[in-house]
Amino acid sequence: MANYYPLALQNEWQYKQKDGTTYSNKVTAAAGNEFTMYNSAANTKSVVKTDGTLITTDALEAGNFQPWLTNELKKGDNWVVKFKANGLDCLLVMTVKETSISKEVEGKTYNSVLMIEAENKIMVNDSLMPLNFFTQYYYADGVGLVLTTSSAGDSHALVEYKLN
Repeated sequence: MANYYPLALQNEWQYKQKDGTTYSNKVTAAAGNEFTMYNSAANTKSVVKTDGTLITTDALEAGNFQPWLTNELKKGDNWVVKFKANGLDCLLVMTVKETSISKEVEGKTYNSVLMIEAENKIMVNDSLMPLNFFTQYYYADGVGLVLTTSSAGDSHALVEYKLN
């Protein structure tokens, strides 16, 4: 079985953004199947939980655990992540676009990569409104998130990682 998000105490991933600045995501605490993550760019903590192959997180809204990833995904799978942001009901419609691909990131080639695309939508007056904004997440088996891109041209590329 794949492990697209290897979680253990002190695991750390460092990313370079499009503007050249870097930040890290680090597992700062672990208790059973709960892992506290610290994101240095946002200066925030979030919790990631594993339950079998399902990975949930409250990274988008504190205390609101939503399905983020599973280690048993196939092309075409989809699910919805629901959260509030700036007082608005938001949704990410997650769809697996590619599996078992190779992806070059910052000169390093990762194999067994999964690509998930998220479409952002918000609720306005009880109507679901597409924002025409898409984010692509590339997860490499045994490594974690190696690249994030968006329809706005943003990118967050893995430059270094340490797994325990």
